[in-house]
Amino acid sequence: MKLVQTLRLVALVAAFAVLSTGCKHDPKNITPIKNKAAIPPKGDGPSDLIPPSRGIGGDGVPTGIPTTGIETTNLKEFDGMIPDPSFFASETVYFDFDRSLVKSGDKKKVENVATYLKSHREEKVLVEGHCDERGTEEYNRTLGEKRAQAVREALAKLGVSSDRIRTKSFGEDKPAVNGHDEAAWSKNRRGEFVLLRPKAGT
Repeated sequence: MKLVQTLRLVALVAAFAVLSTGCKHDPKNITPIKNKAAIPPKGDGPSDLIPPSRGIGGDGVPTGIPTTGIETTNLKEFDGMIPDPSFFASETVYFDFDRSLVKSGDKKKVENVATYLKSHREEKVLVEGHCDERGTEEYNRTLGEKRAQAVREALAKLGVSSDRIRTKSFGEDKPAVNGHDEAAWSKNRRGEFVLLRPKAGT
Protein backbone atom coordinates (compact mmCIF):
# COMPACT_ATOMS: atom_id res chain seq x y z
CA MET A 1 0.00 0.00 0.00
CA LYS A 2 2.83 2.39 0.87
CA LEU A 3 4.45 1.64 -2.49
CA VAL A 4 1.27 2.64 -4.33
CA GLN A 5 1.00 5.89 -2.34
CA THR A 6 4.67 6.63 -2.96
CA LEU A 7 4.25 6.05 -6.70
CA ARG A 8 1.18 8.30 -6.77
CA LEU A 9 3.08 11.02 -4.91
CA VAL A 10 6.03 10.74 -7.33
CA ALA A 11 3.64 10.89 -10.31
CA LEU A 12 1.88 13.92 -8.85
CA VAL A 13 5.16 15.77 -8.25
CA ALA A 14 6.37 14.92 -11.78
CA ALA A 15 3.09 16.12 -13.32
CA PHE A 16 3.27 19.38 -11.36
CA ALA A 17 6.86 19.94 -12.49
CA VAL A 18 5.93 19.40 -16.17
CA LEU A 19 2.93 21.72 -15.95
CA SER A 20 4.82 24.51 -14.16
CA THR A 21 7.76 24.47 -16.58
CA GLY A 22 5.50 24.09 -19.61
CA CYS A 23 3.89 27.47 -18.88
CA LYS A 24 7.14 29.39 -19.07
CA HIS A 25 7.69 30.68 -22.58
CA ASP A 26 9.79 33.50 -23.93
CA PRO A 27 7.63 36.54 -24.74
CA LYS A 28 6.70 36.91 -28.38
CA ASN A 29 6.68 40.02 -30.60
CA ILE A 30 9.06 41.92 -28.34
CA THR A 31 11.59 44.28 -29.88
CA PRO A 32 14.91 42.40 -29.75
CA ILE A 33 16.78 45.06 -27.79
CA LYS A 34 16.81 46.21 -24.20
CA ASN A 35 13.50 47.50 -22.89
CA LYS A 36 14.05 51.18 -23.58
CA ALA A 37 10.43 52.22 -23.18
CA ALA A 38 10.89 52.40 -19.42
CA ILE A 39 14.35 53.95 -19.60
CA PRO A 40 14.76 57.63 -20.49
CA PRO A 41 17.29 58.51 -23.22
CA LYS A 42 20.87 58.69 -22.07
CA GLY A 43 22.14 61.93 -20.59
CA ASP A 44 24.41 63.06 -23.38
CA GLY A 45 23.78 66.73 -23.96
CA PRO A 46 21.96 69.91 -23.02
CA SER A 47 18.85 68.74 -24.85
CA ASP A 48 18.23 66.28 -22.00
CA LEU A 49 16.65 69.22 -20.16
CA ILE A 50 13.78 69.28 -22.65
CA PRO A 51 10.73 67.33 -21.40
CA PRO A 52 10.01 64.27 -23.57
CA SER A 53 6.59 65.45 -24.70
CA ARG A 54 7.29 69.16 -25.11
CA GLY A 55 9.74 71.32 -27.01
CA ILE A 56 10.94 74.88 -26.62
CA GLY A 57 9.94 77.31 -29.32
CA GLY A 58 12.04 80.13 -30.72
CA ASP A 59 10.31 82.52 -28.33
CA GLY A 60 11.10 80.34 -25.31
CA VAL A 61 7.51 79.14 -24.95
CA PRO A 62 6.93 75.37 -24.68
CA THR A 63 5.17 73.94 -27.72
CA GLY A 64 2.97 70.86 -27.96
CA ILE A 65 2.84 67.73 -30.10
CA PRO A 66 0.88 67.89 -33.37
CA THR A 67 -0.66 64.83 -34.99
CA THR A 68 2.35 64.06 -37.20
CA GLY A 69 5.87 64.32 -35.88
CA ILE A 70 6.87 66.45 -32.94
CA GLU A 71 7.09 70.15 -33.74
CA THR A 72 9.33 71.89 -31.24
CA THR A 73 9.35 75.44 -32.56
CA ASN A 74 6.85 78.28 -32.73
CA LEU A 75 5.71 78.08 -36.37
CA LYS A 76 4.43 81.65 -36.90
CA GLU A 77 7.76 82.95 -38.17
CA PHE A 78 7.99 80.05 -40.65
CA ASP A 79 4.61 80.52 -42.34
CA GLY A 80 4.83 80.73 -46.11
CA MET A 81 8.46 79.66 -46.40
CA ILE A 82 9.44 77.27 -49.20
CA PRO A 83 11.32 74.12 -48.09
CA ASP A 84 14.33 72.93 -50.07
CA PRO A 85 15.25 69.47 -48.69
CA SER A 86 18.02 68.83 -51.23
CA PHE A 87 20.13 71.94 -50.53
CA PHE A 88 21.77 70.62 -47.34
CA ALA A 89 21.46 66.90 -48.20
CA SER A 90 25.23 66.38 -47.99
CA GLU A 91 25.30 67.90 -44.49
CA THR A 92 23.12 65.23 -42.84
CA VAL A 93 24.49 64.32 -39.41
CA TYR A 94 24.37 60.77 -38.03
CA PHE A 95 24.00 59.57 -34.46
CA ASP A 96 25.19 56.58 -32.49
CA PHE A 97 22.62 54.07 -31.29
CA ASP A 98 20.39 55.46 -28.54
CA ARG A 99 22.31 58.77 -28.49
CA SER A 100 21.50 62.40 -29.31
CA LEU A 101 25.02 63.80 -29.10
CA VAL A 102 26.37 65.39 -32.31
CA LYS A 103 29.54 63.42 -33.03
CA SER A 104 32.84 65.26 -33.52
CA GLY A 105 33.07 63.91 -37.06
CA ASP A 106 29.80 65.63 -37.99
CA LYS A 107 30.45 69.00 -36.37
CA LYS A 108 31.95 70.34 -39.62
CA LYS A 109 28.61 69.70 -41.33
CA VAL A 110 26.83 71.79 -38.72
CA GLU A 111 29.45 74.50 -39.17
CA ASN A 112 28.83 74.51 -42.95
CA VAL A 113 25.09 75.00 -42.39
CA ALA A 114 25.74 77.76 -39.84
CA THR A 115 28.12 79.57 -42.19
CA TYR A 116 25.55 79.55 -44.97
CA LEU A 117 22.70 80.73 -42.73
CA LYS A 118 24.77 83.57 -41.26
CA SER A 119 25.41 84.91 -44.76
CA HIS A 120 21.78 84.45 -45.92
CA ARG A 121 19.83 86.16 -43.15
CA GLU A 122 16.47 85.91 -44.91
CA GLU A 123 16.58 82.12 -44.96
CA LYS A 124 15.84 79.71 -42.13
CA VAL A 125 16.22 75.98 -41.51
CA LEU A 126 14.18 73.01 -40.38
CA VAL A 127 16.10 70.33 -38.49
CA GLU A 128 14.45 66.90 -38.70
CA GLY A 129 15.29 64.24 -36.12
CA HIS A 130 15.08 60.59 -37.19
CA CYS A 131 15.65 57.16 -35.61
CA ASP A 132 16.08 53.58 -36.71
CA GLU A 133 13.23 51.11 -36.33
CA ARG A 134 14.26 49.68 -32.96
CA GLY A 135 12.48 50.79 -29.81
CA THR A 136 8.87 51.83 -29.35
CA GLU A 137 7.25 54.49 -31.51
CA GLU A 138 6.86 56.84 -28.54
CA TYR A 139 10.48 56.39 -27.48
CA ASN A 140 11.74 57.03 -31.01
CA ARG A 141 9.65 60.20 -31.34
CA THR A 142 11.24 61.48 -28.13
CA LEU A 143 14.73 60.48 -29.21
CA GLY A 144 14.20 62.10 -32.63
CA GLU A 145 13.18 65.30 -30.82
CA LYS A 146 16.33 65.19 -28.70
CA ARG A 147 18.47 64.75 -31.81
CA ALA A 148 16.84 67.67 -33.61
CA GLN A 149 17.23 69.84 -30.50
CA ALA A 150 20.90 68.87 -30.13
CA VAL A 151 21.56 70.02 -33.71
CA ARG A 152 19.57 73.21 -33.10
CA GLU A 153 21.67 73.97 -30.04
CA ALA A 154 24.87 73.34 -32.00
CA LEU A 155 23.74 75.83 -34.67
CA ALA A 156 22.82 78.40 -32.03
CA LYS A 157 26.26 78.09 -30.42
CA LEU A 158 27.76 78.89 -33.83
CA GLY A 159 25.84 82.15 -34.02
CA VAL A 160 22.62 81.22 -35.80
CA SER A 161 19.68 82.89 -34.06
CA SER A 162 17.50 80.21 -32.50
CA ASP A 163 14.37 81.87 -33.88
CA ARG A 164 15.54 80.93 -37.37
CA ILE A 165 15.67 77.21 -36.58
CA ARG A 166 12.60 74.98 -36.62
CA THR A 167 12.77 71.40 -35.33
CA LYS A 168 10.62 68.35 -35.95
CA SER A 169 10.86 64.70 -34.92
CA PHE A 170 9.73 61.92 -37.22
CA GLY A 171 10.97 59.10 -35.00
CA GLU A 172 11.23 55.98 -37.13
CA ASP A 173 8.51 57.06 -39.62
CA LYS A 174 10.78 58.24 -42.47
CA PRO A 175 13.72 55.83 -42.90
CA ALA A 176 16.39 56.95 -45.35
CA VAL A 177 17.31 53.32 -46.05
CA ASN A 178 15.10 50.24 -45.92
CA GLY A 179 16.61 47.31 -44.09
CA HIS A 180 16.79 45.53 -40.77
CA ASP A 181 20.50 45.56 -40.03
CA GLU A 182 23.16 47.98 -38.83
CA ALA A 183 23.99 49.08 -42.39
CA ALA A 184 20.47 50.50 -42.71
CA TRP A 185 20.02 51.55 -39.08
CA SER A 186 23.21 53.66 -39.11
CA LYS A 187 21.81 55.71 -42.02
CA ASN A 188 18.43 56.15 -40.34
CA ARG A 189 19.76 57.56 -37.05
CA ARG A 190 20.14 61.06 -38.41
CA GLY A 191 19.46 64.76 -38.30
CA GLU A 192 18.56 66.36 -41.64
CA PHE A 193 18.64 70.04 -42.56
CA VAL A 194 15.85 71.44 -44.76
CA LEU A 195 16.55 74.94 -46.04
CA LEU A 196 13.54 77.27 -45.77
CA ARG A 197 13.46 80.07 -48.34
CA PRO A 198 11.07 83.02 -48.26
CA LYS A 199 8.55 83.29 -51.06
CA ALA A 200 9.51 85.68 -53.84
CA GLY A 201 8.39 89.22 -53.07
CA THR A 202 8.19 88.74 -49.30
